Amino acid sequence: MVIDGKKIAEEMLAEVAEEVKKLSKLPRLAAILVGDDGGSLKFLELKKKAAEKIGIDFRLYEFPADITTQKLRKEIVSIAKAGVNHGVLIELPLPAHINTQYILNAIPQEKDVDVLSERAQGTFFARLEAKLLGVGRSLILPPAVEAVKTIFKKYDINLKGKKCAIFGYGLLVGKPISHWLASQGATVSIINEFTPNPAELSRHADIIVAGTGQEGLIAEEMVKEEAVVIDFGKDVDFEPIAKKASLITPPIGGVGPIVIAAVLKNLLALCKIQEK
Repeated sequence: MVIDGKKIAEEMLAEVAEEVKKLSKLPRLAAILVGDDGGSLKFLELKKKAAEKIGIDFRLYEFPADITTQKLRKEIVSIAKAGVNHGVLIELPLPAHINTQYILNAIPQEKDVDVLSERAQGTFFARLEAKLLGVGRSLILPPAVEAVKTIFKKYDINLKGKKCAIFGYGLLVGKPISHWLASQGATVSIINEFTPNPAELSRHADIIVAGTGQEGLIAEEMVKEEAVVIDFGKDVDFEPIAKKASLITPPIGGVGPIVIAAVLKNLLALCKIQEK
């Protein structure tokens, strides 16, 4: 079965829209784009469209690709301090000369919709270990984790005892999802460029999550019958694998819209915290 990410996202956004109406202030999301990467700009435009559709004020701040790390950090601190901005996101990747984590750390945890600052990540991973997700100050998950969680909940997938193969261990997808899956009782194998015989691990996995951005990385023979396949980066040879998988996200209209909805869901949660 092919997962209809657009439909799932619409359901999520409808719920967020109803909650937005109850807020005393119009939520505002500040998005930072460094450079003129077309792919990043397109993804931000999709976020803007979704945000404005449900009554969220979306503001884009653009900076030149040659900006220094210190200058960018100063700008982001200023944007984050603005009381009208309830959430801040930095579209990745940043130019190679920028210290990415140093920049991400400029976002206060209470405004970090992507859960990418070290403080927000620390809270997320600590609560996974303690099995206390959703308790206390932080009520949000990294958007990729929220997207996977939403899909598995909708299709009633029990993760306990499942074998999972995660392609990539990046900050946005592989790292948070692998830890979250392990916290849910799954057995997780992380596959990177140095993993010997990745096809063998993949072939025995009940669930495959791919987020490397390497088109066609996962071939049909690497996926077993009835596997669940979640593809964040067009890594999967979709047509033949779709015939084998019990569930699969398509390359267009798959997990992307759900991630965008998850970002806006996070903004709502953080906005509620700030209103208290």
